[in-house]
Amino acid sequence: MKRVLLCVALLAFTTMASAAVYRWVDAAGHIQYGDTPPDGVKAELVHLAVTRASSEAAPAPASSAPSFGDQALAAQHKAEQQQQVAADVAAARQKQCADAKAHYEELINGRHMYTLGKNGERDYLSSAQIDAARLSAKQQVDSLCKSDSAD
Repeated sequence: MKRVLLCVALLAFTTMASAAVYRWVDAAGHIQYGDTPPDGVKAELVHLAVTRASSEAAPAPASSAPSFGDQALAAQHKAEQQQQVAADVAAARQKQCADAKAHYEELINGRHMYTLGKNGERDYLSSAQIDAARLSAKQQVDSLCKSDSAD
């Protein structure tokens, strides 16, 4: 019996929820709402967001401008992306600096420097060529690690 009463109550509620609601202004200038407007009064149909029929009949208006919450979320997401990019750039610069320092150390500590020829044979560098390579490596360290030394 309780189930039957519950089903009847739910059925009655759904029919009331799907009923049309009208809005009109009475003779005294007050705004009135009801399911049937009085005769001779200009009434407009009010679309309720809670009714299933009104939400299906009238789709939500497509807003060209995002809401304040969407803008804040987008700004937060953009800030997080910028922080991630900055962290990635800093990590790449640190790696480049470390590689340049390691190459410079090899040139400073190495005695016999060479390059590989076309056939894989070693072409040893002269003292002047080694000094030029060391100077070039030092300039590269200075340019890549300048932000590290400033910190």
